[in-house]
Amino acid sequence: MTQALTFLILTDTHFVPPGGRLYGLDPQARLQAAIDCINRDHPDLDFVIITGDLAHLGEPAAYRSLSETLAGLQVPVILLLGNHDSRPDFIEAFPEAPRDRDGFLQLVRSYPAATVITLDTLDEETRGGHGVLCERRRDFLAQALRGAPADRPVLLFQHHPPFDTGMPHMDRIKLVNGPDLHAVFETTGRKPDHLFMGHLHRPISGTWQGIPFQVLRSLNHQVAFDLDRADHIPGTHEAPDYALVRVQDGQVLVHQRSFLYEGPLYSLQDPEAVAARAPEELAAL
Repeated sequence: MTQALTFLILTDTHFVPPGGRLYGLDPQARLQAAIDCINRDHPDLDFVIITGDLAHLGEPAAYRSLSETLAGLQVPVILLLGNHDSRPDFIEAFPEAPRDRDGFLQLVRSYPAATVITLDTLDEETRGGHGVLCERRRDFLAQALRGAPADRPVLLFQHHPPFDTGMPHMDRIKLVNGPDLHAVFETTGRKPDHLFMGHLHRPISGTWQGIPFQVLRSLNHQVAFDLDRADHIPGTHEAPDYALVRVQDGQVLVHQRSFLYEGPLYSLQDPEAVAARAPEELAAL
């Protein structure tokens, strides 16, 4: 049996400078709550990965606050960039963050259970909008896929989805050259076994070009479930999630958890719980 790879995914932290709030919420407090939960319930993780939009406006003070908050995490962290980020300001606050030879925040990590590839889809000319994979980044991916061992899954992480999701307001700011990404898979003869993304602030899963994918809710604010509106992005205060992923012997298992839930916990086989009719009754069991 192969040694398992266990990690946890967060996305879209949207940090602002200390003391600030965003859409009425405190991104720093949200991340701290996640860290407290991770340190308590998942001390043996291989890593935590945050799939982009680390800061909302890319301010240096926001990245410094993010760095100080992440210092309390007791497991390693991998950070990706999204369309709200500023690559130079991020690097100033995280000078040791691994980058490829072209300066993009992307890397290949090899584990006994899986190969992990992270991509940098930030297009700094259109920050706040769509993503892009330039030729150099596609070359990086092609080399990573060619070098990935055939006996274990490839897990690909990026901020922007390369396909439409049926949400017009978000589909217009997806990865603009999704077909080029798929062409890399075709050219190398290797495609990811699982694709993890952020950006959409919705819990979405499915398959794209035969590749299973997973998108999580944001750590801060959410995008409303709306498949019609295209004139603006509707927001909500739905609770955030994280995903706990375990990879072993070719199996990729994803558990999604609403970690800020503070309601009752009870046995579904308890006759009293079955008969209870209100949350306060359940909480008293």
